[in-house]
Amino acid sequence: MVWLLGMAATGLAVERTVAIEAPQSTKAGEACRVVLIAGTTAGQGEQVGIFQADYSTDGGRTWAGLCYLDKLGPETRQERAITAGPAGSEIRVRLRVAFREGLAGDVDFRGAAIRWTGPWDKWQEPPAKSVRVAVK
Repeated sequence: MVWLLGMAATGLAVERTVAIEAPQSTKAGEACRVVLIAGTTAGQGEQVGIFQADYSTDGGRTWAGLCYLDKLGPETRQERAITAGPAGSEIRVRLRVAFREGLAGDVDFRGAAIRWTGPWDKWQEPPAKSVRVAVK
């Protein structure tokens, strides 16, 4: 009986992922390819409900929208290209995801309830992830 309970608990583990794949550096004026990834194994209708990415080519002083998508199903992989600024600058990319419509409600990648006016609003982790790309 103890063994069956242990197996049941293991089977309930949910994995939610949010990631950004980007090079460590890129050349001035060239297109820098980034891949934005999110997914959930929760089942029960949970999906990538809000998927929002912004980018900055001036080290974070100003931001522009890279993509804003919703209701993407249990997983998504979005590729985008950002034109790098001058040598010595930095590209920043940030991604935030809300997993929605599942039994857990609106949650971040750690499974915590989304605080819409807290970390979400301020692009903090969780629910946001970010990367920096040096421009050479």
